Parts: sequence; C-alpha cells; structure tokens
Amino acid sequence: MNMPAIRSEISARLNCASVDLSARTPSGSATTFADRVGWARTYLFKAGLIKRVSRGTYSITGAGLEVLASHPTGVSIEDLSLIPAFRDWRSGTGVHAEGGAPSPTLLSSIGAETGTLDEVMARSEIQLRNLVEEELRQRLMEMTPGRFEYLVEQLVVKLGYGSSDTEVRAALGGGHGDGGVDGVISQDRLGLGQIYLQAKRWESKVGRPDLQHFVGAMHGKAQKGVFITSSDFSAEAENYARTLSGIKLRLINGAELVSLMVDCALGVVESRVYRQFRIDSDFFSDEE
Repeated sequence: MNMPAIRSEISARLNCASVDLSARTPSGSATTFADRVGWARTYLFKAGLIKRVSRGTYSITGAGLEVLASHPTGVSIEDLSLIPAFRDWRSGTGVHAEGGAPSPTLLSSIGAETGTLDEVMARSEIQLRNLVEEELRQRLMEMTPGRFEYLVEQLVVKLGYGSSDTEVRAALGGGHGDGGVDGVISQDRLGLGQIYLQAKRWESKVGRPDLQHFVGAMHGKAQKGVFITSSDFSAEAENYARTLSGIKLRLINGAELVSLMVDCALGVVESRVYRQFRIDSDFFSDEE
C-alpha cells in the first residue's frame, strides 16, 4: 500500500474530521496528520514491522503481524522500544524518551519526547539528518555508475578541489584508462600537485586488492589518492591504507560520503530554519 492510500485508510478508521486533517504543523510545511503518519511509518519500518516493497510503498512483515495480534488496540513507542532493532536505531540517533507517562498510541506519541526545548531541537536535528543520510544511501545504490561518478565530480568541486569545474569533469569523464583510476585532479585551484581519484558504486565491500590496483596505477605519478565508494571497505583494505609508505590514501565509504553530501548541500535542500532567541542582557543593563 502506498502512503496516500495508507493516510486515507487511517483517517477513515479513526473517523478524522476535515478540520483535523487540515491542521498544519507549526512550520506550516505539512499537515500534522501527514507528518504524524510519516513518522509512524518510519518508526514501524525501523522496528522491522513493515517493509519497503518499492519507493513509497510498504507492506506488513511477519513480525508486524505478531505485534498487531498482541496489541489489537494500538502500538506505542514504548511497545516499539522493546524491539532491539528499534531501540538500537533510536538510541543511535540520540533520540530517547526521558521519563513521562506512557503514550496511548504510536500516532499520538510521535514528537512527544521530553527535555528542554534546546535538547528536543538538538535531538530532532540529529534524527532528521540521520534519516536523510539513510535515504541518500538508498539513492546512491539506485544510481548508474556514470551518474555516481557525476555525483563524485560535484562533491569534489564543492570541497574545493580541481583547478576548475571543467578540469574535474574532464578528469572523471575522460576515460584515462589508467587501470583503476577514474580521474586525476589538481589538489587546489592553482594546480599545485595532483590527486588520483577512484569512484565505485558498489554493494560489496572494497577489498585490499582493489586498493592495491589503485595504488599501483598511482606509482611514480602522484603521492595522494582518494577512493570513494557507496559501500564500505574491508578491514584488510583499511589496514593496508594506513600502512602505506610514501603515498597518502584517503578512503571515503558510503556513510561518510552521504555525510559530506549533507554538509555540502549536495542532493539535499534545507527545508526549514528555526531561529533561536535569547534576551540581550546588555540592552537591559543599567549602565549607559
């Protein structure tokens, strides 16, 4: 079932009035109902109670059927917290309830975490960033190798490497045929020094032989290289990179890649900025 159908089904079962469905969040960017349903979907997905069939479409899992049978009147966040996968994910994002009465249902308890306003906002920012990064990881795996190289090209430019945007595009798309090297770019805008670049959209881990092949292509030509992958590196590969002599090799795995994308605003947009105010004590000082 896709999300519009899910929202329609939930509103019908809860007998939601039109005024309830039209109420908007404080930011005004979405309705409160759609926002709550969206978060409930995320929580159920992280708990393993539903699974993604295709983009925007979900179905209940075997574990979900078991929980539904044992909680016929509703599932709360406290119920989900008994599931290790959900508990580990939630603690990993820094979001956890700190006291408070048990929530009656999942939908009514979304966003009910306690703490100071600063703490709630900080936890929310961390959680939202992690959700965006997880979505980015999924999008990376859906990319063609060529599109992935384009993404790396854009990231390299945003990080300030290459003597020009044109140089970076030519380096990555020029097909140098250097046996394991996707491109050679300038270290800075002045072109002082060269960096060899490898970009791999892989699902399996990058192993030591892959790095050795890359380093072999660099031999006698450059002392710095960057290997970027959408997946991860094996322990042997990481150890090999650390013990290299005469060559500095920087490894960027999928987790760091999406983090850099968020930092550089590559493939993401800032949807809302919340301003924080404080009293200007100097203004109210008796001193002139």
